[in-house]
Amino acid sequence: MSTSEGEGHPSLIDRVFCVLESCAASGRPLTLVDLSRRTGLPKTTVRRVCWKLEQLGLLSHVQDGFQVSEKLFALGSMSPTLRRLRAISMPLLYELSAKTGWSSSLAVLAEGSALVVEEVYGRNTRQLPRLIGANLPLHATAIGKALLSGFSDAELDRFLGEGPLEPFTQATIVRPDLLREQLDRIRVSAVVQACEEWAPGACGVASLVYSGGKVVAAVGVAEAPGDPAIQLHAQYVRVVGSRLTSALNPGLKLVAA
Repeated sequence: MSTSEGEGHPSLIDRVFCVLESCAASGRPLTLVDLSRRTGLPKTTVRRVCWKLEQLGLLSHVQDGFQVSEKLFALGSMSPTLRRLRAISMPLLYELSAKTGWSSSLAVLAEGSALVVEEVYGRNTRQLPRLIGANLPLHATAIGKALLSGFSDAELDRFLGEGPLEPFTQATIVRPDLLREQLDRIRVSAVVQACEEWAPGACGVASLVYSGGKVVAAVGVAEAPGDPAIQLHAQYVRVVGSRLTSALNPGLKLVAA
């Protein structure tokens, strides 16, 4: 099959990825009409791509449409770097949730967002949805800001651009100069808080995870706002971020909890 339909037309790979990405981003199965509208591709093209992906086991066809399959999740989980990161982080995430009662999560940078790759639900978690597999905005979440603090000056300039950032709530920091100041503080303290900047009723605390001198992940906890122990939670999160960094970099001194 051809990988291009000529200048100005999406390649076959582009169309396949567009369909997969749309299905992965949806919280429900998508019909061919849904996918055509979301991708901008003709319905005939979407039908052909979906049924081929279903044949290959990357999409599943259910009564209400198409959704990503378990095989696609398994393929994504085979990244050696990600597998090591997740394996090392899981005991620490369980420990973090046990100490705070909040939901704990691990995120990595992916396509300009914070991709949640692991999550442990806390015993006190009430209102927040499950976030594993979600792409969270970098500038409006604690775990996203932790990742954003690892950007170089050039990368940060490209991300921030000229104008205000997208507001998700009234609390979202949209001014690039204010966000730069916050990121400078995060690099010093290694911990960040964000309350209701992404969604009403969501508060988070996150810390940085380094490997080879670079920020490779962020670890954090999230819950509804109002917990008076949030400062104590921030200490726990900072320690877990440091311990995960130590585990990824043999030879560094392990920080005790």
